[in-house]
Amino acid sequence: MELSKLSNEMLLEEIQNRFAQRDAIIADSKSMMKSLEEMNKKLTKSEENRSKFMSIIKNEFNNPIFSMISLSKSLIKSSKDEKVQFIGQSLYEESLMLNFQIKNIITAAEIESGTIDIQSSKVCFSDVLLQIKEELQYPILHKKITINSNIQSADDIHLDREKVYLIMLNLLSNAIEFSGLDSKVNVEISKKDEGVEIVVEDFGEGISEDEKENIFKRFYQAHSGMNRIHRGQGLGLSVVADLVQLLDGKVTYESTYGHGTRFWITLPKLEQDGCGLFDEDDFLFASNENFTEF
Repeated sequence: MELSKLSNEMLLEEIQNRFAQRDAIIADSKSMMKSLEEMNKKLTKSEENRSKFMSIIKNEFNNPIFSMISLSKSLIKSSKDEKVQFIGQSLYEESLMLNFQIKNIITAAEIESGTIDIQSSKVCFSDVLLQIKEELQYPILHKKITINSNIQSADDIHLDREKVYLIMLNLLSNAIEFSGLDSKVNVEISKKDEGVEIVVEDFGEGISEDEKENIFKRFYQAHSGMNRIHRGQGLGLSVVADLVQLLDGKVTYESTYGHGTRFWITLPKLEQDGCGLFDEDDFLFASNENFTEF
């Protein structure tokens, strides 16, 4: 009898201990949930602040840079003084370079923070190339680069124009930077079944075998330190790869060291208001342009 009573007391004590453990676990879970909710609120607020910060930074950089570009162009056009024109041209060249680098820095930051989005709009590749040759006019002139373009796609198609522009700007800038004097760069744009293909080919120094695995890494440069001979932060190709991935595209390349590099970009069509990338009424546009007219 005493043994049975003792067993019951032990069982009751065990049950009470289990209930106490359960209550402790529930209390810990509630405390953890509260902490997670507070952390989530802080993260949400942090993301909102980061998004606002990026927007502010864009405006704070873009406005003065555009002012510098406009001012320098005015100096070049309005003044007949050679010294003033030289200053205006130097300011214009550096402003274009700064504008390009800021675009890459902001885009890389937006990709890292996850605040970048996709905007579908019509893209006219002939207009995109005209804008790029304006931005890269001085590197093209200094190196006497001939850029041959062959556009065989619909003239107006639905893609994210801003991102396509930055992809092509980086590829062309890279091709020019690593080309020698009096060289050429070929640009081919063609319609594919599910989208468009962009090819940029140069005949410059190419990529060595030990560098190929690193070219899409952020801030990587083939020449660094005392051996650095090229401008930039090493963001260009990493931005290209990230933007292509964001657009569900594909980037491939082949390169022979000492003989040049060829990049292929394939991008799928984007839908907008039920319209596909290419319509039956779209026409083929072909051109062969020499951009050394500046």
